[in-house]
Amino acid sequence: MNSVVRQLIEQNTDVVMVDTGDSYEGICRYFKGTYITYSKDKPISMNPFTITEEEYLLNFGEKKNFLKSLIFLIFKGTQEPTKIEDKIINETIVEYYEAFFHPFNGYTEDDRTTLRHRLLLEDKKNGKYEEFENKLEEKYGDDYNIPELEALSQEEKEHKEKVARRVEKLHFLVNDTAASEGEKQNANHQLQRLMPELIENQYLMRIEKKIDKMESQRKKLQVKSLSFNTYYEFALERIPQIMSDKKIEFDINNFAAILEQFYKGGELEATLNNDVDASLFDERFIVFEIDKIKDDPVLFPIVVLIIMDVFLQKMRLKKGRKALIIEEAWKAISSPTMAEYIKYLYKTVRKFHGIAGVVTQELNDVIDSPIVKEAIINNSDIKILLDQSKFKDRYDDIAKVMGLTDVQRQQIFTVNALNNKDNRNYFKEVWICRGLVSDVFGVEEPPECYWAYTTERAEKEALKIYEAHYGNIQTAIDRIEEDRKSLGISKYLDFATKVNKQGKVLPLWDA
Repeated sequence: MNSVVRQLIEQNTDVVMVDTGDSYEGICRYFKGTYITYSKDKPISMNPFTITEEEYLLNFGEKKNFLKSLIFLIFKGTQEPTKIEDKIINETIVEYYEAFFHPFNGYTEDDRTTLRHRLLLEDKKNGKYEEFENKLEEKYGDDYNIPELEALSQEEKEHKEKVARRVEKLHFLVNDTAASEGEKQNANHQLQRLMPELIENQYLMRIEKKIDKMESQRKKLQVKSLSFNTYYEFALERIPQIMSDKKIEFDINNFAAILEQFYKGGELEATLNNDVDASLFDERFIVFEIDKIKDDPVLFPIVVLIIMDVFLQKMRLKKGRKALIIEEAWKAISSPTMAEYIKYLYKTVRKFHGIAGVVTQELNDVIDSPIVKEAIINNSDIKILLDQSKFKDRYDDIAKVMGLTDVQRQQIFTVNALNNKDNRNYFKEVWICRGLVSDVFGVEEPPECYWAYTTERAEKEALKIYEAHYGNIQTAIDRIEEDRKSLGISKYLDFATKVNKQGKVLPLWDA
């Protein structure tokens, strides 16, 4: 993969990598890239909630879907959210940004009209309206009072007051012992015609007060800045209101408890509340090394997700080709929450002259995850496989998942099978498939590239001794290779061991 990355950089491609294990430390230093390592003292922290007004107007749908993926990744882990959960979180995100960019000052008359119809319909559906209707009809004679009508226009007030007074007179007539049976019967007929309107008018007054309360609550929901902290505060206040208004259930207590670790004062407070260094968008080569959290089921997928968001932002800002490569990160992206976002990422990068790639050394990760197949393999135009001999017993499963033909399977099992490595530089064979075309290719790199790519600790330490002496990695690689050849040592590791034992570069061994 180092060879692929080198070629991308030499072709003026901006590269963002997620690394687990210092695999790309050498090549990053060689090309003067930015190498960001996650540690407890200095965690990788970003503010995925930040967005400019221009981005809000043009790309809010994308940002909203990303944040939903992020929130559900924290809240639900590998479980898929319910439709109600998705609806509520979607609504809080929309209202959160609306509150920031367009602070709420009150409902318009059109808003109120829409709310009246919706709330009345909901209460008719859930039985509250019928319950009110029955009580009003039962107690009408003793307890009825004309409701407060401040919210209505003068014309509406006069009409509703007229209906209420007419109903009172008719009700009095029905109960008047001096009235004839014909008068009572006629009064009852008129009451049957007017009571539904009276009841609805009365109920609308209750709804009007409810809308006033909703309006007051919304006015209090102010968002002064964008961060996880302010979203968390907004959501905890808004979600109970939504639950009450729409009579729906949401596990607000667990939601609050699980997300609290990322809120101010929490163990992971810095992760989602610090603005990313804007200069990163100008870097041509960035490596995020997150080996220290690769086994953290909570933090690892979240950090990978926010790095992907950084890439998407960079992709839009910069012209030219861009590449995102995620190394050994299947655990982070193989959940239902991430599947749709990964598919979206693959489709989006193509529109912006971009490349998305993932790397794994364990094909079991591919075989055992239908989400990986659906979200990644089916969206990958190019597939590269190394030596697969250790997976030969399971290759029926692998071939099925990856859609391999019999010819392609035969090609794959010739990788590194020939005795063709004598008197050659560092040499490996790979199988490459692009669309329906595939074959086995030899990848032969010069020794200088080997020194930059190596992940062997002893070799890396020897190179650092040379780098410390000569001041930069480019000169160090040239000199360490010259010295290896001058001693006639064929194996890199053997020479590196001697350098580490001496603790200094070869010209100083006799000094």
